[in-house]
Amino acid sequence: MALHLPINAECNIQCVFCSSAGRNGDFSVAKLLKDIDADTTGHVQVSGGDPLLRAPAELLEILAHCKKKRKVVELQTNAVLVKQYDPARFKLIAKLTDFFNVNFSAHTAELDFAVTGAPDGFVRRVESVKYMVSLGTPVRLTYIVCKPNVAHCADFVDFVARELPGVAWVQFSYVKGMGRAKGNDSIIPRFEEAAGPLNKAMDRLKQLGLKYEVDHIPPCFVREHLDCHVDYRKMRAAMPGIHLAEKQKTAECDGCSLREHCPGPRRDYVEVYGGLHT
Repeated sequence: MALHLPINAECNIQCVFCSSAGRNGDFSVAKLLKDIDADTTGHVQVSGGDPLLRAPAELLEILAHCKKKRKVVELQTNAVLVKQYDPARFKLIAKLTDFFNVNFSAHTAELDFAVTGAPDGFVRRVESVKYMVSLGTPVRLTYIVCKPNVAHCADFVDFVARELPGVAWVQFSYVKGMGRAKGNDSIIPRFEEAAGPLNKAMDRLKQLGLKYEVDHIPPCFVREHLDCHVDYRKMRAAMPGIHLAEKQKTAECDGCSLREHCPGPRRDYVEVYGGLHT
């Protein structure tokens, strides 16, 4: 459970799977601080757009208020702007952040461009992540599993192990059928298509001794990695949350041994493919 707190709608890259495309709302500091005060989860996900595009003084005010209220602060960013930030200011951001969550969904510059549309985004993101790791704040890399990159999950693991030592953990997050991906079968892969590459990647992470998680794919497709499945863990702990509203069991779930601890596939996946295996 966490408070998802978008603080702007602007972004400097154009991911094909962007779930926040078209987002709007009241992003005033007063409204955001009020939302933080009302939070009962204790965990605030500061996101956007990209929050590093927010005025630095305002971003620092928001983060400082989170810490004043004793929240766990997760800063979600594509990290492209990190090295352009004033170093002293970014170090303040790092001190007010419990962990960075970096959208990093490719292992090569070519694939990164196909996914994000940012010509130099890959090189800048690599440099930024290395810098962020050096500051001592934990860095999580989130690989959004979508049709353009689904075959390369294991390649990404090898890239991280080789080029980005010190990263705290990797999360494979199955693409949401929202924003640019809504109803789009050229962006949303079938679960059967993703299961092989995902399991291979997580087998490799386990072999390397690196922490990992997986989310938004039903646990029946990743049975050897249930302890690292976010929704499965939440269901076993009887935690309420949006994971229950976003997903639904289908007739194919009947009789499954994991049914009790699985919320089912995402509703937006079922809208595209009709069910788990159809």
